Amino acid sequence: MALYGIKSKSEILVNILDGLQKNAGITAVYPGSVARAFADAVSSEVSDLYEAFRFSISQSDLATASGRNLDLIGDLYGISRKSVSDEIANERRSFNIEFLIDKVHSSDIVIPANTLVYNDVSNFITKQYSYSLQSAVTIPAGSKKAYGRVEPNFTDNSYIAPKNTLTKHNFISPAAIILFCNNPKEVYSNANSESDENYRRRIIASMKSKTSGTAESIRFAALSVKGVKDVRIREASYGIGSCDIIVVPEVSSSVKNLPGAILSAVNSVKPVGVRFNVSIAEKVATSVNLTITLPSGNSANAVQAIRNQVSLFIKRYLNSFSIGDTLSLTAIEMQAKLASDSITGVTINSMTANGQDLPLRDFTPYGVREYISAGNINVYSVIIGNSAY
Repeated sequence: MALYGIKSKSEILVNILDGLQKNAGITAVYPGSVARAFADAVSSEVSDLYEAFRFSISQSDLATASGRNLDLIGDLYGISRKSVSDEIANERRSFNIEFLIDKVHSSDIVIPANTLVYNDVSNFITKQYSYSLQSAVTIPAGSKKAYGRVEPNFTDNSYIAPKNTLTKHNFISPAAIILFCNNPKEVYSNANSESDENYRRRIIASMKSKTSGTAESIRFAALSVKGVKDVRIREASYGIGSCDIIVVPEVSSSVKNLPGAILSAVNSVKPVGVRFNVSIAEKVATSVNLTITLPSGNSANAVQAIRNQVSLFIKRYLNSFSIGDTLSLTAIEMQAKLASDSITGVTINSMTANGQDLPLRDFTPYGVREYISAGNINVYSVIIGNSAY
C-alpha cells in the first residue's frame, strides 16, 4: 500500500490552537471560548478530509481495495470476478450476523424479522449500507448471544461488508439491556460472487503468470474455472513431459465436468510436449464426536438449537481445508464455543478419518492428493452432570 501522512482530529486541533497562540496572539483557547469553537469546527472538517484521502488511497490499492473498486482494478489486468457454486453461496448466507447483549436477561429477547443492520460510518466512508434480518432471532434467557441471517437491501456489488463491520442496528432494546451486533464473516451483496480475498489472490497471480508454460500460469488458468477451490501442481509426476493438476473442488456436485473444463482452460498456456493429468483430490471425511457442557436452566429446544449450531460451526471449519492443511483440536473446541456463550466446556470424545479411528491430536492427511472435509458431527450435551443425548 502507498505510504502517506495522516493526522488524527486531536492532532489537528492541537496544531490549530498552537498556531492561534503563536501566530495570532490569541490566548483564550480554552473549551467554551470562541477561538476554541472555531478550531473544533475546522479540525473536524480537516479530519474528515484526511479520512477521505485515506479511504480513497486504500480503495485504489490492490492490497486493500474491496467490492466494486477491486473489480475495477481486476479489469485493468483483464481478470474478472468469477461466481461460486450455489452450495457455497448458501453457506455464506447462514449465520452471518451475531447479536449480543451486555448481560444476561431474565427472559428471552426476540429481535424481529426485518430489523435493519448497518455498517458503521462514524469514520469517513462514502455511504451507509443497510441489511435486513430475514427471520426473528431469539437470545434465550440466561444467554448472551444468538445468530441470524441478514440480506443486503441493495443488489449491486458496490460494497462487500468485511468481517466485524456491521455493528449498527435499529432494534430498541429492553430497559437496562444494550444490544450489539456484528458480522462474524463477510456479507456479500451477491452471495454467488467470488470473495474479495480469493479474487485479489488471482489478480496477483495473473501478474506472475504472464509467461505461458510456467507452473504458476497453469495453476492460475485452472483456478479461473468455476467450481475450483484450490489447485496443486506436481511437475514430472510420470517423468519428464508430464504434469499433474490436482483439483480441490468447492463442492462434490461439481466434480463431473471439472477435468474437461480445466483442460480447456490450461490449453492456452501449456508448453509444447507436456501431457497434463487432471485429477480430483480425494476427500478425507473426518467425523467428530464431542460433548458440550451447559448450565442448568436451558429448555430442551434451546439445548437442541445450541447442539445444531455447534455442529454447523464445526462442519464449516472442516470444509475450509485444502491439500496439506492440518486439523487442530484447539480450533474445533474454539468453533464449538463460538456457537453459544452458554457452553462452559467442550470435550472431544473421538475422531475418525474415512471411518478409521484417529488419535486425539492434530491431524494432517498423509496423501499428497488428500484434503480434510466434514463427515458426521455428533454433538452431545451434559447439564450439571446429567447426560442429555
